[in-house]
Amino acid sequence: MKRNRDVRRLLRWYPSSWRDRYGDELLALLEDRLVEAPLTIRLRSSVAIAGLRERLYGSGMLGSRSSPSTQRRTGSLTVLVAWSMMAVGGASFVKMAEHFRAALPTSSRAVAIVAYDTTALAGLLGTLFVVVGVTGALPGFVRFLRADKWPQVRGMFVRSVVSSLVVVVATAGLSWWAHHLNSAQRNGGDGVYSGVFLAFALLVVITIGLWTTTGVAVASRIDFTPRELRRESCLAIAVSLSSIVVVASAAVWGVQIGLHAPWFLNGTAAGVATSPWSAQVITTMFVMTLALVTALWGVVRVASTYRPTRVSAQ
Repeated sequence: MKRNRDVRRLLRWYPSSWRDRYGDELLALLEDRLVEAPLTIRLRSSVAIAGLRERLYGSGMLGSRSSPSTQRRTGSLTVLVAWSMMAVGGASFVKMAEHFRAALPTSSRAVAIVAYDTTALAGLLGTLFVVVGVTGALPGFVRFLRADKWPQVRGMFVRSVVSSLVVVVATAGLSWWAHHLNSAQRNGGDGVYSGVFLAFALLVVITIGLWTTTGVAVASRIDFTPRELRRESCLAIAVSLSSIVVVASAAVWGVQIGLHAPWFLNGTAAGVATSPWSAQVITTMFVMTLALVTALWGVVRVASTYRPTRVSAQ
């Protein structure tokens, strides 16, 4: 009896539409195979991998089985997720770059300043494109509400709001505390403050993740018109281009600081010979690069729907 339940649970790896069509056949196949054989980890893993692959194909993340509209929606939402990751990396970058101008020799500031300003401008433009995309989705959101689909995402929305309120309260408290500390204490000299600040940063990341999850859940349930999807997918491409500029210019900034003031990236005293590869630099660039790769994959999914061979299917 327990093994039968375990076998049925394995089917959950597959999307519901697939289970409705092929679930009974797969269940019968697995039960026949397990008459005299145990349910091994290898078999569980192979079923899980196959199920995840079907989910990726069905959602439009892989292959061309799904419709162009599904691929455009999925690709655009992938870019949205990527931009949320970029926002986290960007916030870390801004914190890392505080007061960098004073750390550089006057003759070596120009390139770093241009690179930093370019990063900030590209980040601003990317955020603007996301806001325009959210605004453009409002008519679909109204249709979503009228279709009485709100209960499907109410729980996620409530969690996002609660987390945001906690962030607001924590921000006020942390700001009050910071005003009672000197610069050295705020920048690592006070261990308790540093630990609380890291916890606060984690809370912000979690809140961004909650809102992103809520946004994706809502957008995946909205019945967009073909015109709305085309507009959203074009904005997704624009966001991805912004991501490329953000990562490229941030890398140039990092190279300049590494060449002329590597001690700045490690928070050591001026002039101390040290490696520019601090933990914060590595983490920040990893998050930003991962966000860029994710965004580019989303754009690939969107762009594949505009190939001439797919025009007739649009």
